[in-house]
Amino acid sequence: MIKGLEVPISKKLILISVVTVVVIIAIGITIYLTVMAPKPSLAPVHLKFATFKTGSGWFVLGGIIAEKLKEYLPPGSTVDVLPYSGGAGNPLLLHQGKADIAFGFPAETLAAYNGLEPYNESMKELRVIAVGLDTYWWLIAVRKDLGFTSLDEIINKHYPLRLAVLPKGSSGERLTRIILKAYGVTYEDIEKWGGKVVHVSFSEAISLMKDGRVDAFAQVATPGHPGWTKLAITVPLNFLEINEEVLKKVSKEYGMEIGYVPKDTFKGLDKDLKTLKFSTLILATEKLPNEIAYLLAKVLCEKKDEIASAYKAFEVFDSSKAWKSPIPLHPGAEKYYKEKGYMP
Repeated sequence: MIKGLEVPISKKLILISVVTVVVIIAIGITIYLTVMAPKPSLAPVHLKFATFKTGSGWFVLGGIIAEKLKEYLPPGSTVDVLPYSGGAGNPLLLHQGKADIAFGFPAETLAAYNGLEPYNESMKELRVIAVGLDTYWWLIAVRKDLGFTSLDEIINKHYPLRLAVLPKGSSGERLTRIILKAYGVTYEDIEKWGGKVVHVSFSEAISLMKDGRVDAFAQVATPGHPGWTKLAITVPLNFLEINEEVLKKVSKEYGMEIGYVPKDTFKGLDKDLKTLKFSTLILATEKLPNEIAYLLAKVLCEKKDEIASAYKAFEVFDSSKAWKSPIPLHPGAEKYYKEKGYMP
């Protein structure tokens, strides 16, 4: 050993120990930085959610879902709930890139996807995130003093019916035309019989029915619907039965079900009424990132109780059936449903 460079054994052990500790710390830092350290936040996401007019059920539900979704999105993300045109207009807004997600109805969704009336082109990029968010029925009611109990009686007699419907192109009005068409009848036919069809707001329809200026009103309804509730309290009504073959034809062609409105849902409904039943669905396009679609499906399924506590109609949502869409599912939502075992 060269003189002056001797290192006592005890000092050698200390040196080795220090080097070992440094190496261990370096390895630990490397592991933390590569595996355990918080990852940099993803870029904020900014989404536009098309619902319906301010204060409507869809607008309220959209706001609740938006708040739950933001809990899963990167910091700084936004979900703007927009009071757009509803079931008929929302698919077009998605197609035009003016919205990223939207509420819709089965009939309009199928029509938009296939380019059928009232749409001028097929929108094959539309995708569904979830179905079954609530319950809707189609109803037609007449003043009780007319004595009719079924739509068949009116049509077979060519009765000069004075019918009130909402503005042309709205979901309920369009469904009314679809059902009449399945009977082989148009608005023009009703006018030829001496009747008339007027397009009014819900509040105007109530006034016209109350004053006897119209005989009937046709529109969609939800459980406890405030407009239908007020109409049924204000005017004695008969809720009309619909031909079974018509129900089968329309339900098959437009992605709906045949269901029952429970008796006493509205005043004057003294027995369960068979009619068309459908529900709200959430739409997007194939441009929506898979991760966002996955998270949205997750929110709907795993936050159901929280959403339903703020919006009672959501209680009917069934996670195991949310994938049963009239058009293709979004791949991100499909991934979630398959991971949960809800779909094959």
